[in-house]
Amino acid sequence: MTTLVHLSKDGNFQTRTEATVVGCNVVDENEIIGEVVVELQVDVTSMHPQGGGQPTDIGTITLLCEPHTTAKISKVTLDRSSGIVTHTGVIGLNSFDGKEPFPLQSKVEVSADAENRQLLSECHSAGHVVDLAMERTGAQMPPIKGYHFVQGPYVEYKGSIEAKEREDFLSRLREAFAAIIEEEIELNIETVTVEEADKLCNRRAQNFNVKEFIDEGDPNPTVRVVSVGDDITCPCGGTHIKSTGELKRRSWGVKGLKCKKGVVRVRYGPSE
Repeated sequence: MTTLVHLSKDGNFQTRTEATVVGCNVVDENEIIGEVVVELQVDVTSMHPQGGGQPTDIGTITLLCEPHTTAKISKVTLDRSSGIVTHTGVIGLNSFDGKEPFPLQSKVEVSADAENRQLLSECHSAGHVVDLAMERTGAQMPPIKGYHFVQGPYVEYKGSIEAKEREDFLSRLREAFAAIIEEEIELNIETVTVEEADKLCNRRAQNFNVKEFIDEGDPNPTVRVVSVGDDITCPCGGTHIKSTGELKRRSWGVKGLKCKKGVVRVRYGPSE
């Protein structure tokens, strides 16, 4: 099992960590472009694997001893059955001598791209701000899906809005979203018991079945939850910003909404 640094409150903001190689596989050699595709497993990683509506981190893994080989990582995935994270990337062909480029038990530095992490964290946190903005409009619609990719992010809710009311609702939603950003509300990350998670996430309405977010094989299961101030909490495994005020720089906002077959999709994003 790979230890995920980002799951803790402090680790959420950590983009670098030292790790030990526990697996290395050469997938392909491309002499034309001079690259070798590798898959790396380490005992601990500061990179967020794709999942939970959030895309993969990108970055580098660098050997801390000679010849200091660096793999440019473009995809990070988590095998949920084993808990093992795989980092897929490339090294230069000139760094490959036919042997294992990252020997087992060798020490490496795992480094997530900090600017990309900040953008992805803003995008994910902005989705949670949509949840709070929806609540402030008085809408009683449980969230059912979040898509927190920078290209077209949205949150979906179970419910509907009458066609004649949509324009006014959208206006109020945008105002609520903007107000939450101006209030610079702190986001909090904590790992709690299943019972505590149920109380926190469903204190206003039965929006989440928190047991869907635990490992059934764990004798003492816990749930990672993210809160926007004291107003709204939900189970979440993604990365986040410290305060809603960080959404000002890129002018995040609500872009529109769509209602279809009992689902309301709220689109959001940064200023273009």
